[in-house]
Amino acid sequence: MVKYTSAALFVVLSTARLGAAAVPSSAFVARLPQSKIISSPNFNSRRYLSAIPFDNAFDETDDLTQGISSIPSAAAGLLDNIPVDDQDEVDALLARKEERRVARLSRARKPNYQITLPIGGASPIQPPPSMATAENAEELASLVARGQEIANANSVGMSLRQVYSGRKLSELALDVDTLRFQSFADELQGRRVDGETESAVGPDAVQVLQNSALEMLKESFDGVVVSSVARGSLAWASGVRAGDVLVATSATIGGKLWPKSTLDGVRSAISSRKVISSTMDFEFRHLSPGEEANGVEAVKSFELSLSRPIGINVEDTDDGFVTITGISDKAATVVKDVLRVGDRVVSVESSVGGQMWDVFSTDGLTSAVTSRLPGQPVRIHFERVKEEEGAVTTPAQKSFFSSASAPMSEAVVGFRQVGKLVAPTIAASSTAVQSNRAATQTAAQKMLLSRSRDLLRTYIARNEVTKNVKVADRVLEAVIDASAVLDGKTLILIMKAYNTCNNSEKTINTFEEIFGLAGDGSEKEVQQVHGGKLAADILAFNKFTISGLLRAHAVRADYESALRVLAAMEGNVNLSIKGKRTISWSGKGDPFNMLPDTRCYNIALAAAARRGTKEGLEAAVELFDSMPDPSLSNPLLGKPAKNLVTFNTMIDAFAKLGQYQSAYGVFQSLKKSSLRPDRVTYTTLIKASIKGGDLEKAIDLLDDMKWVGVQPDIVSYNNIIESLCNANRLFEAKDLVNEMEMTRVKPDSMTYGLLMKGLLKANKPGPCLTLFESACSDQRTAELMENVQLYTTAITAAAALGDHERALDLVSRMNRAGVKPNTRTLTALMGACISGKKYDAAVNIFSKIKNPDSFAMAVGLQALCLGGKFDAALELITEQRSGQKTLNGKQVMTGYNNLLQQALHAEEYSVAREALSGLLGAGYIPSKVTFRAMMEGLNLQSDMPFTSAARRNTSEPQQSVGKFKFLLFVLDSLEGRKLTVESAFYSSILVLGAQTKGLCKRIASLLSRSRKSGKQKEITLCQDETSDELCVAPISSWEDLLENYSSYKEDLGPSTVFPSIRVSTKDFGRVLAAEQAVAYRGGRVASRR
Repeated sequence: MVKYTSAALFVVLSTARLGAAAVPSSAFVARLPQSKIISSPNFNSRRYLSAIPFDNAFDETDDLTQGISSIPSAAAGLLDNIPVDDQDEVDALLARKEERRVARLSRARKPNYQITLPIGGASPIQPPPSMATAENAEELASLVARGQEIANANSVGMSLRQVYSGRKLSELALDVDTLRFQSFADELQGRRVDGETESAVGPDAVQVLQNSALEMLKESFDGVVVSSVARGSLAWASGVRAGDVLVATSATIGGKLWPKSTLDGVRSAISSRKVISSTMDFEFRHLSPGEEANGVEAVKSFELSLSRPIGINVEDTDDGFVTITGISDKAATVVKDVLRVGDRVVSVESSVGGQMWDVFSTDGLTSAVTSRLPGQPVRIHFERVKEEEGAVTTPAQKSFFSSASAPMSEAVVGFRQVGKLVAPTIAASSTAVQSNRAATQTAAQKMLLSRSRDLLRTYIARNEVTKNVKVADRVLEAVIDASAVLDGKTLILIMKAYNTCNNSEKTINTFEEIFGLAGDGSEKEVQQVHGGKLAADILAFNKFTISGLLRAHAVRADYESALRVLAAMEGNVNLSIKGKRTISWSGKGDPFNMLPDTRCYNIALAAAARRGTKEGLEAAVELFDSMPDPSLSNPLLGKPAKNLVTFNTMIDAFAKLGQYQSAYGVFQSLKKSSLRPDRVTYTTLIKASIKGGDLEKAIDLLDDMKWVGVQPDIVSYNNIIESLCNANRLFEAKDLVNEMEMTRVKPDSMTYGLLMKGLLKANKPGPCLTLFESACSDQRTAELMENVQLYTTAITAAAALGDHERALDLVSRMNRAGVKPNTRTLTALMGACISGKKYDAAVNIFSKIKNPDSFAMAVGLQALCLGGKFDAALELITEQRSGQKTLNGKQVMTGYNNLLQQALHAEEYSVAREALSGLLGAGYIPSKVTFRAMMEGLNLQSDMPFTSAARRNTSEPQQSVGKFKFLLFVLDSLEGRKLTVESAFYSSILVLGAQTKGLCKRIASLLSRSRKSGKQKEITLCQDETSDELCVAPISSWEDLLENYSSYKEDLGPSTVFPSIRVSTKDFGRVLAAEQAVAYRGGRVASRR
């Protein structure tokens, strides 16, 4: 009940008759103080005030006495006669207004109209409490119908479809509720076409797109139309009908509308809007028989500013408008010249604020006009329907606009084909569906499934691999314990959880356990571990759950099983792959969702491509060729046509196996089809071109990408920037970064990392650090620089400059920025300390790395060697040789070389001996680097100095003897494995012997003699008991000969055979020069012995 505690007083001075309604010619308003309306919580003030105008812009502080004193005495008595509004009368008035508003929306042919629909998802609808206790089929059917009606009233219930030039319809439609693309069959699933039969008017009725609506569109029209609308849904209640053209949708933020002409644009707009708001505005355009060729309704709108008396007669018409029925002879000239009988009054300017209010009745129009003071103009919005000459309306169009229902026989070809094909299966499947619904689960079981889905979605979104398996296992255990029946949504999430963590085996086992069918599509028997306790709804066996099974096969690259599954879905029992014949799955699940769609074929195609073999590629090509190209002439229930994902998968398959020309061939086929390449297509081709070494082709593809209107993303740019940096084309890479900034593609941390690594590779550590510091100082990119990889690269650049202090400062900045250094960072810091000769600091850093990788261990080994920690270095490298294979063979050799060089430099000959023995004992062969390391550690020269000063500048005799003795050990160790000595290393031994002189020079001359003898055999000199010949002990090694020369020198002669020496034949001139330096003349040699 609405009561007025004080009301506005209208004092009528004069009136003018206006048709069926009286519009006062002049009035004034006397205001009462403290005017207010007391209303119930459900009272809509805006609706009420628009039906019964009430000026609430009064000053509530006016004094009551002043207000009354301004009213003539003849009118003051009216205060006592102001009636109290009866609630029934108000409700009837509001109901009448709502009826006229709905009538106007359904019949008025306005060019455009806007509606607001929810996009946040329908709130959960609780079924009637008596549903579980329904005793007979009629009662159950009634409750089901009631539930369907409630569901429709809480959902948008609208699908959109793309119309291309030539009035061609897209194969898929966008469901606004789920934002999923669906076929014609999906739109009609579980529904009856509105108007097809007398019974097809109910909660499951749907209005579909008609041919007559398409005929009213221009040939060149390219946009989005409403494909179907469910009766009783929110879209239906808002006046949306099949065939209406979608003009615009709300922006992501704010109330501005943006034009839309593609389904992808609509889907993207709704997806982004639903994050900000739960509602969205849509602007549609009705189609009409008198519509122009461009689809705009032939209606003219205009406004007039008129003063009282206006001089027009109006009345309420059945279409919901207030229509002009006559014009007075005393009306103003502008009224006579502009207005016509039949024009419609749409809205009137409000008395306060200048806002236009819609007019739905003559009473509302009269009240709005009489609220003006005499002489005050009022703006009125009129509308006139154009009369187009030559406009022809077909019978189908008349039928379409005369009724909200349209039969299936006049629907577009896609709906008609689906109606013929799926109608016979509805009756056959209804019994199974009803029996399945009869098995209603308890509230606890439903709650269990709901919470399980929430839990699975959470862990899948987190991508926690190990936990996904445990969560899916626990869900299955809980379902079995509760004797619940899995629905399709829960089962899909379980299979997705297993696939996310690459546990395809459990995905297949779960499928087989639930449905009792072989997961590879064959006839093999399935052993159910849980004894049938794990079950699912019959409708859960559909193409969506089977897609999860196909993904499991794709993870394993098992394309044979994937192909058998496709054949089973199609009911093909004549296919045999690797001796396994397929079985038909037709009739075992959801009759509307059993045939494989393009997504299923794409997953099987990915499984074949992932095999990475010639056989897998051949299977992928065969499957790809079996799918038809996208076309409107394709049979509706035939093999699904290729889509963009199909082409992209095939391009990637060719590219991964190096068949780049074939990849380009698929790309050309894609461009010839009705599909358009996207970013994924171009990015895949760019990667293929780079992998094939054709960088120019990749750059051309990037230009083509921009030319056709596909905006390159950060991945495409980074791929080419990386290749340019690797090719040392740094200026072109920098220009590409500038282009990114101009096209509003923001470079990311990877972009800067590629540039910095390119500068390092070009031996430009200074510019690398400059780039890093400039990016850190820029507010636009400072946040990107807080990245461990970029800091690591900067520290590596500082190490290349030998600036360890700057490297330590960078680490401190990392810690302040909250960036935790990783193993690579600490390794780079070790390198910087080594460059700055801070070996102890490098060793300390190495000790703090808990699990060093091979590179960190190699740098740490170098730090231990340079820091003189020979025992620790030898222990570390021995562990790697013993079985802890963190280091590869090259890194082990590098470690041995560093250890040999530093140990010899420190005159730690025992460590060097152990290191060389370990190297040879592990089966490694000394390389040129190893011989060079020993020469540098001992400071040896391979050529004899020519000046006397250089000859005098030699080491101490004692040091030289120690070096010479180690070199003889090296020769003996190499001969033990029959290995060849590097010619430069052999020459350096002879040069050292010549410089040391004495016994060392004598042994060096014997080395030369042994090499020249060519006989690599040992002899045994001994005293035989049966012989009178004199024998001496054998010469076991060169080191033994040096230590026991006094015992051997009397018995040495021309026939003595010495241990073998194998010298490389390269650089033989140097060898001969060194041997000449240690040679003795024949006569003097005998006398000196």
